[in-house]
Amino acid sequence: MIKKISKTAVINAKLEQEGKVTTLDKKEHIDAIIRMNKQLEAVRREYLIKDRESQISAARVILTM
Repeated sequence: MIKKISKTAVINAKLEQEGKVTTLDKKEHIDAIIRMNKQLEAVRREYLIKDRESQISAARVILTM
């Protein structure tokens, strides 16, 4: 018989029992999550632009050498 042991479930239960778990469902939490998502989207977009420019630059170096 195989018994599956989940350390995550044990840790989550312990944290819940100690009162260290908080539900982020208040208005200010949701607003903070939305702001963070917008900021992450902007950073992701900037990274993709820089990555694309880097690939184009590398292709030019390879083609011109």
